[in-house]
Amino acid sequence: MAANAASLSLQEALDLAMANNSKIKAERAKVDIAQSGEEEAFARFLPTVSLTAGITRINDPINIDLGRIQQPLSDIAGAAAYSKAYVSTYNGAYAKAYQEAIGQAMKAGMDEKSAKAYVDSKSADIWSGVVSSKAANDAAVQMAETKSKDYSDQIKNADFNMKVQDDWFFNARLTVVWPIFTGFKIYSAYDAAKENVNARKAEFEMAQNTVLMDVATKYFTLRLCEELVGMRESTKKDLEEHLNRSKKLEEGGQISKTERLRAEVALAEAENAYEDALRDQSLARMALASLLHTDTSLTATTPVESPEGIRSMDEFKALAVEKHPGLRQLRIERKRNQNAVKAAQADYYPTVALFGYKELYTKDLTLLEPEWAIGAKLQWDIFKGGDTRAKVSSAKAMDRSLGSLEEETIDNLKLLVEKRWRELEHAKGRLTSLVKTRELAVEALRSQNKAYEAGLATGLEVVDAELALSRLQVADLKAHYDAVIAWLGLLEAAGEVSTAGSLLVSKQLVVDASTSSATDATAESFATPVEPANAVEESATSAEPIPAQADSANAVKPAEQTLETEKK
Repeated sequence: MAANAASLSLQEALDLAMANNSKIKAERAKVDIAQSGEEEAFARFLPTVSLTAGITRINDPINIDLGRIQQPLSDIAGAAAYSKAYVSTYNGAYAKAYQEAIGQAMKAGMDEKSAKAYVDSKSADIWSGVVSSKAANDAAVQMAETKSKDYSDQIKNADFNMKVQDDWFFNARLTVVWPIFTGFKIYSAYDAAKENVNARKAEFEMAQNTVLMDVATKYFTLRLCEELVGMRESTKKDLEEHLNRSKKLEEGGQISKTERLRAEVALAEAENAYEDALRDQSLARMALASLLHTDTSLTATTPVESPEGIRSMDEFKALAVEKHPGLRQLRIERKRNQNAVKAAQADYYPTVALFGYKELYTKDLTLLEPEWAIGAKLQWDIFKGGDTRAKVSSAKAMDRSLGSLEEETIDNLKLLVEKRWRELEHAKGRLTSLVKTRELAVEALRSQNKAYEAGLATGLEVVDAELALSRLQVADLKAHYDAVIAWLGLLEAAGEVSTAGSLLVSKQLVVDASTSSATDATAESFATPVEPANAVEESATSAEPIPAQADSANAVKPAEQTLETEKK
């Protein structure tokens, strides 16, 4: 164990990975991107307000030249003025003659009313006299000619070259566009954006589930290596004591030099195994620290013990079908595809939008440009060459494909759960078969030590008993490790790896109560009669397929076992 190593439980390691792991952070960022896309899709329900402004330079000013109609307009205006002035002069002469006739009648003794009635009866004669008057005719002609010349000259002198647009002009416009009906495209796009958020969340959970499974596996690999280091160190110390006893017995002439040399060889091999275990522990610690983005000064505290009180296989299958992130992501993809079908069908409908604009700078507007306008616009693509029908057919075919893929995924998940459940049951079966064998190995080693000290056993028999116990301890630890990994695989299928640490703690608290009584029973079993060491060797060999030769370097290979387990 590294000096000043920080203690880390499984749940703390999982929480640290969820906070620090780069892949989890990247997938979490994708969820944020999808949520921004949902907000963007909702914004399409609202009108769009835009302000545009610009300054433009054209090659020449735009002018309208009306010189071709200037002379005809002058003639027409002169003729109209002539007629109006001519008639107006005669009307003035008639009005004057009319008033003079009324005055003469009143002088003749008539009252005003009678005079007007009398003059009205003579109006035709008065008008005839005015028309035939040379003075009135001369005055009318003179007035008509004067007015005709004045009006005609005004038009002739007017500028008939009108400027419509300067060569430099500026414009600023505020525009509002609001689609009020798009054939449900906006609704379909918004639903698709919401499902995209759910899909990214499921993808995040899938990636997190995978990463946490890797973290838990490497965590227990580190714990397995730490346990192996402790076992190798204990074996080395026991063999050191055995060597010291052998030296003393050799000095007393009770054993031969060969017995002492065998003890030295066994100790050297145990020291090599201890160094190998330390190296494997260092590599496992580095692998876990890399996933957690922390330093390597950490040690695992959650024991490698087979979990008890877990759910049944059918419950795990139901949980996998309900909660597995990959399957949930596939179902969300189906919903998104159904929205895609609606979006494709929306092309059959027209698009209606309201619009309006206001010119903010009107000085440079031309005569044909209004200062503001409002209206509605409809666009209906009646025929698009079968493109819409092809899109709808493609989206429906994709939905059928996703449905078949969902059924296949469910079958595969159930098969995976059953496989891992059987692996768990197999590991538990190995643990059950190793319990009594281990008790026998402990007692056999104690007996061989006493017999060796009494000169009734050889050093080889003591070493064989020591290594047999070591092999059984490793086999027991490996079975626990396999059971835990299989259980983690079940949690991964159910999408619950993030709670593995808490579940282990809660299950361990339940099991602890029954463990204390089992410990007392184990202590009593040490009082049973002593059996030969060869019987222990046979039991160890039947419990775990490990070579029975006294070669501690090849008896246990924790690094290879760890790699094989991770590959599985």
